[in-house]
Formats: sequence, C-alpha cells, structure tokens
Amino acid sequence: MLVRLAGRQCTRSRDLARAEGLDPSTMSRRLASLEERGLIQRHPDPDDRRAQVLGLTAQGRETLSAERARRVTLITDTLSDWPEHERDQLAALLGRLADSIDAARDGHTETRSAS
Repeated sequence: MLVRLAGRQCTRSRDLARAEGLDPSTMSRRLASLEERGLIQRHPDPDDRRAQVLGLTAQGRETLSAERARRVTLITDTLSDWPEHERDQLAALLGRLADSIDAARDGHTETRSAS
C-alpha cells in the first residue's frame, strides 16, 4: 500500500481498496495500522471536504525507501554468484512477465518474446 500511495500525491481509501482488491473494512484496518505507525496521514479531500485522502508521511517515505534498498541488496547479493548470461536471461524473463501482467490487466494477450 505504501508503494501505491508513493506513486500518487494522495488518494481515497476506497480507490486504494479497489486497486489492492480488498474490501473496505479490510482496507480500513490496514490503513489504521499504517496510520498508528506514523507511515500515512489523512487530509481533507480538496475536491470534497467531506471526504479524506491518504498520503505518506516523511516517516512513510523513509520506511518505503529503506525497504526498497533492502530488497535491492537482497536480490543483488543473491544473484552475485550467477553467471552473467543467467542474470541476463532472468532479466529478459522478468521483463516478459511484466509485459504479460500489463497485457492481462489491459485485456490484451500480446507480449514480447524472450530472447
């Protein structure tokens, strides 16, 4: 959820629930936990003052950045002893997988072929 919020200025909880495929009550509990931990904050929606939008706090951005760095290090360290051609194959296959996922979301079946 932090990644989704980081990619936007602010968003409503119902939009985030829809994007995550969660029901509103589940989303509400998860957001409450993130808010209690100081990772997100709620603001009045500038377009509809009755509603609230969510955004990352500075601590939320720092937490997300640290987690991304941890994952990059994990992958880099894990693949360090793989031969270069195998790392290249993995990168090509992951690119193909990402294309297939995007195409499935868009209702298309075309993807680039792996080399």
